Amino acid sequence: MKIILIILSLSSAVASAAEFQSGPFKTSLIELYTSEGCSSCPPAEAWLAKIYQQGFDNERIVPLAFHVTYWDYLGWKDRFSKALFDKRQRHLVSSQGSRSIYTPQFFINAKSLRNVSAISSKLKQKQAARLSINATLIETDKELLLTVELKKLGLNVSDEVTVNIAAYENNIESSIKAGENKGRVARHQFVVREFQTATISLDREKQSRFAFKSRKQNWAGLVVFIESGGEVEQVLQIPLKKRT
Repeated sequence: MKIILIILSLSSAVASAAEFQSGPFKTSLIELYTSEGCSSCPPAEAWLAKIYQQGFDNERIVPLAFHVTYWDYLGWKDRFSKALFDKRQRHLVSSQGSRSIYTPQFFINAKSLRNVSAISSKLKQKQAARLSINATLIETDKELLLTVELKKLGLNVSDEVTVNIAAYENNIESSIKAGENKGRVARHQFVVREFQTATISLDREKQSRFAFKSRKQNWAGLVVFIESGGEVEQVLQIPLKKRT
């Protein structure tokens, strides 16, 4: 089963191609739900920004920060927030039989993580991956073409899986003019700017295509993560070249 992500734009230049493959072990996804309007969020974002300085690498952990909208009513609209991210957070919470939605809120592999210091204990024993992700990225000045191929490695993986693709940006600063963080400069890493999801049946032979249309932005990378049975099964982080 192949899923093709196409980012379209106005023109193309000389293309460069690169291949990416998930490792033999399961890579974990850390999701932070945050807001520029939340006074408790800056420490959580600072922790996330330094995750690769804590002995982890992107074969063990891939972080993403989703900015939510429900703090905007306090007078500061978070320019990175999307209602789509609110919806994902509500889905993650409700899938665990909970109603507790707040910021900052962490999840690891779609499961609630109340204490970030527990991450190391959860990763002490690497799990063998039950799905593998192979990706080929063709990148030009204005255009990206990402082809993703999934392969089952475990017998207990459902035929129906959810494919998620997030484009993220690093090294962002915002001067907050109102709300709980008024007067502060917010610094963000791994900020999700675009997000697309689709449900795919792995037992079908035909290709499935879905479009993710945009001019090429100054994104740091793409993250492909696959969910099955309410859990993130595998994650692949793909760096992007920055425009100069």
